[in-house]
Amino acid sequence: MGEVEDRERRKHEHIEAVQTLPDVGGSGFEDVRLLPVSAPQMDVADATLATELLGRSLSSPIIVNAMTGGTEESGQINARLARFAKRQGLAMAVGSETAGLRSPEAARSYAVVRELNPDGVIIANVGMGAGVDAAKRAVQLVGADFLQIHWNVAQELFMAEGDRHFRQLLERLAEVKAAVDVPVIAKEVGQGMTGPAARRFVEAGADAVDIGGVGGTNFIAVEAWRRGAGIDQEWLGWGVPTAASLGEVAAELQDVVPIIASGGIRSGHDVAKALAMGARAVGVAGPLMRIATGSDPDRGLDAWVDGIHWTMRTILVLMGARQPADLADQPILVMGRVGEWLDLRGYRPYRLKLAQRANH
Repeated sequence: MGEVEDRERRKHEHIEAVQTLPDVGGSGFEDVRLLPVSAPQMDVADATLATELLGRSLSSPIIVNAMTGGTEESGQINARLARFAKRQGLAMAVGSETAGLRSPEAARSYAVVRELNPDGVIIANVGMGAGVDAAKRAVQLVGADFLQIHWNVAQELFMAEGDRHFRQLLERLAEVKAAVDVPVIAKEVGQGMTGPAARRFVEAGADAVDIGGVGGTNFIAVEAWRRGAGIDQEWLGWGVPTAASLGEVAAELQDVVPIIASGGIRSGHDVAKALAMGARAVGVAGPLMRIATGSDPDRGLDAWVDGIHWTMRTILVLMGARQPADLADQPILVMGRVGEWLDLRGYRPYRLKLAQRANH
């Protein structure tokens, strides 16, 4: 099988796996509780979903996160998502652009995102270890506003054809950051970041981090599914649940760089909880992929985000917050396993800070 055929097969299998496999592991947001203020002193019309990320104004904190690209099938999915992002004013990240940098034919499946959404916020995507030339061309291919560098060591190890070399990747990140003229986001791919790991990314030059926690699409499971192999239950939960990861990273970096929460964000409640814990924006991929490959994708995508936005606006009013950024100052409790996790990891002051907001 040639390189093109192998790439197309792999991309198709990734799409099929995301459509087929359930989310596993649990994001942990069930352990996070928002506390109403009862007398919010605002009208519904006062609430806005507008926010800011890395110097760009966004009409919503929701990001259509990295999914696919590189084949005709994935190009069609990217086109649907790009039209959706334009209609709803959402930022959008493309999937890994490696295929598009190697093949003019594959490049079209990425470039279509900018063509269909010329004024939107678009995020380019390259893999960990990508060199300066690849990073620059990835940004140029989609006219990107930001560059995502995804970190997927676990996926590579479970992928039959995956990479096995992980030395000096942080040095590559630093080189790319110094060479590109757009902000750089270090993004985990489904296994979550600890606080110290996120800090290392920032020390290497990342302008923001996307925690990519356990609870959404699990690429260990995806790669096992592709091989038709069984998988130990322990591997399905490998990593840091999204809420625990967000707690750690926010304690380390909330006042240093923007944090993007992703990994099992499935409802407006999840979005609000993530913002209240310290995220600036949230990324969603799996649910949108499933809708985008369904029978009525345009209507389905709009209905999904309209429901999320309605819930978010309602929560803003119930918590007396006029905009997403205000949620970071509102009452919140972190309990259960996530609370225990943060205590055991030494982030008790962060938990106390969240609980003490109830006295405001």
